[in-house]
Amino acid sequence: MKKIFLAIIFCFLSIFAFANDWEFGSEGEHIIPLKGSNMSIKKEKITLKLTPDGMLVNVKFVFDSPNAENKIIGFITPESGNGGYYEEENVIRKPEPLKIKNFKTTINGKEVKSNVELLSKLLSKGVLDNNIVTEYVKEEKEKEYYNYVYYFNADFKQGENIVEHSYFYTGSYGVYEREFGYVVTTISKWKNQTVEDFEIEVQPGAYFVRLPYTFWNDAKKIDWKIVGKGKMVSLAPTKPANDEDASDIEKFGRVYIKLDNNSSIRYKTKKFSPNSNFYATRIDNVLGFDYEFPEGKVQGYKFKDDYFGTVRNEMYSNYSDIVVSLKSLNDKDLDIIRNYPYALAGYDFARKDLKDYFSQFIWYSPIGKNVKIDPNFNNIVKAIDEIKAKRKK
Repeated sequence: MKKIFLAIIFCFLSIFAFANDWEFGSEGEHIIPLKGSNMSIKKEKITLKLTPDGMLVNVKFVFDSPNAENKIIGFITPESGNGGYYEEENVIRKPEPLKIKNFKTTINGKEVKSNVELLSKLLSKGVLDNNIVTEYVKEEKEKEYYNYVYYFNADFKQGENIVEHSYFYTGSYGVYEREFGYVVTTISKWKNQTVEDFEIEVQPGAYFVRLPYTFWNDAKKIDWKIVGKGKMVSLAPTKPANDEDASDIEKFGRVYIKLDNNSSIRYKTKKFSPNSNFYATRIDNVLGFDYEFPEGKVQGYKFKDDYFGTVRNEMYSNYSDIVVSLKSLNDKDLDIIRNYPYALAGYDFARKDLKDYFSQFIWYSPIGKNVKIDPNFNNIVKAIDEIKAKRKK
């Protein structure tokens, strides 16, 4: 069902933005006891760092074990690729490969071997407790997509045990964004169904990122805190989650962040027991999200203006058509439109008027002078230079 949901997102973007090829990737997921357990989670810290190719995940758990025992622990993640979404009915296909790399696990400071296998194969060997993985088994039987299991044997001592694991994964991506999911609702499979001391930290770098507004059915706001400097806008849900006519942003809300380099955003709480999972969307093409951005200023920042629409509409036009479309604009308008591609790339403007103008947008943060603009904007820049040059003659 997760992949079908992502496919719906893809279709939605195709209608309201430009064509957006989509590549499904594997997901990050909270580890679970694959044979049942009476252990509880005292602490958990999740650190997620965005990179050009994906996300680095590092998770540290502190478990409380009432007894010294050996446990099989792991997490379940879907295959990459398009899976069963494009599968012909009654046609058996091979599973797609995983897009998770460099998986490493340590238990109480000692590295342990991690294994990976198809969920169906592990079940046939009796390695897993069927009751623990019921929802995943259902997905397997319906052939929506295949699941893999990363698992390891853990020799726990009585009392506190520290488990750390890290890996890299690509996420799912298209032309305009890269989506990263991390399943936290499986906390419910541990004793007490909660984490006593929970923290999640996202290190987005210079990327413009969308985060969840809530983890709970009652739409309570996640208390995100910026560590360092940056911008944040939180949009609360405005319609019930079961409203079929409402958009996702209306039903679930959104949080948008644009942080300075080396800054991060985090959420810390006690007795964490979520109803929904974490996701992060790295927005690589701001113009492609015009359909979901609100109008005007929100919490002190703008998402778009009239120039935003002009740039979006003209970026794929023929050179001569751009000249015709823009030649009636005054010099001030042309100046802003010409510099829009550079603002989107994070150019650090020397001119105060330009820096002040673009600083009002949630997605703008200067990163330097040496930036590359999208080549699709080249005709806009050249057309404006031609128009202004002719006016000087």
